[in-house]
Amino acid sequence: MRTNEDDRYIGLLSVYHGYPSEDSIYLEFLYIQSEIQKQGYGQELIQALTCQFSELGYKEIRINVALKNWPALRFWIKSGFNQVSGIYGDLEHSDETFANTELIKALWKI
Repeated sequence: MRTNEDDRYIGLLSVYHGYPSEDSIYLEFLYIQSEIQKQGYGQELIQALTCQFSELGYKEIRINVALKNWPALRFWIKSGFNQVSGIYGDLEHSDETFANTELIKALWKI
């Protein structure tokens, strides 16, 4: 990912299409450099991707988020990922256990 202003790299995005169905997009990884987080770049990216994926005919975007990662959960929910398809991982909560949730953002043809 690069900024429009000065074309410098600010992050990394990895996308997989066709899982779990042909009309799904899976965001595998999104990273924005920590020193420029909370400046709107992530929201801008997700809005642009949402429009582009919708125009391409995809019906949903899915992501997997660690339940202990409160900043990421807030970001994705704010970005419109408001459906939970499942929770996966350890059954007990502790400092040593981990669990993730898969979130979905439904897309409509624009």
